Amino acid sequence: MQDARARKAAADAEIRRLLAYGREFHGARPYRLESLAGAGSMTISGIRTAYGDNEITEVAREIRRDPNRRTAKSPTEEAHDR
Repeated sequence: MQDARARKAAADAEIRRLLAYGREFHGARPYRLESLAGAGSMTISGIRTAYGDNEITEVAREIRRDPNRRTAKSPTEEAHDR
C-alpha cells in the first residue's frame, strides 16, 4: 500500500510540473486553462492553483530556461529577491 501511495504522489507531482510547463513555459502562448482542465480532469480554478513557484522552479531547472510569462518569477529572480 505504501508503494501505491508513493507512486500516486509522484504522479501528482509530475502533473503539477506538466501544468506549470503548459502555462509558464510553452511558447509565446500558454496552453489555455480550459484545455488543461479537460486534459487533467480538473476545473479551471483547480488548474490555477494546482502548481506554484516550486513547480515553476523545478521545470526551469529541468529544461534549463526561464519561464516565458511575465507573471512567473524565474529562479534567478527569486535568488536575487532573497
